[in-house]
Formats: sequence, C-alpha cells, structure tokens
Amino acid sequence: MNVYHKVLTKIFEISDGKDTVDVDLVDLLKKEGFYSNIDNISKQLKDDGWITETARKHTIRITHWGVAESKRVLSDSPDKVNELDKNANRMLGEVRELIIMMEEFAAGPESKKLDNIDKRLSDIRERSKTVRSHL
Repeated sequence: MNVYHKVLTKIFEISDGKDTVDVDLVDLLKKEGFYSNIDNISKQLKDDGWITETARKHTIRITHWGVAESKRVLSDSPDKVNELDKNANRMLGEVRELIIMMEEFAAGPESKKLDNIDKRLSDIRERSKTVRSHL
C-alpha cells in the first residue's frame, strides 16, 4: 500500500466513510509521520478525486470516490497478505520435505529417489512463482 492509499484509508476510518465529516489533515499526517509532505499528499488526493477541501486550510472531507477506493484497498490487502503467508508456509514445508528427501538420497542413491527430488524442486519453483505474484 502506497502512502496515498495509507492516508486515504486513515481518512476513511476517521470519517467512518461519511462525506460529511471534516478531517484535520495536519493532525492525521503528524500522527502518521508524513507531515513534511502535506502539500504533495493533499494535492495527489485531490487530483485523484478522493478528497475535497473545506473552508479551513488542510481540513478535508472524503468523497464517494475516496470511499470506494478505500474499500477496494482495504478489501484487497488482507487477502493478499493471507495468501502470501499461506503460500510462504507451504513453500517452507516443501523445502523441509526436500531436505529429508536429499538426506535419504545421500544415504542410498537411487534413480527413483532422484526423480522424486526433481519433482519436489519443480513444485518449489511453482510455489515460488505463486509467492512472487503476491508480493
């Protein structure tokens, strides 16, 4: 999640997704540690149509487009993280199994054991591609 999405989702949380709630951007960005870029962040969020300004400087409101984008970002994040964790753990298990297979092969080399090792290596490569797709 980039900085703009992170700030947008915080605005969404503060306003409970309501476009009638004023949000103090100065306070928010100080808490998040992005205050030094307040002008750039504010401009980008406005240019994307995710926020509107109010009469007071750096007091903003989320727009319906901002609400929709926040919901999209928030719904994607947990799924990606869960899939990444799940596949990374599966890959770890496959690698551990490969180590055991290698130890058995080293103790008594056979063609069938080497075929199983090759298959496991192929499985690990495929799992690695899946993990990479979630990064």
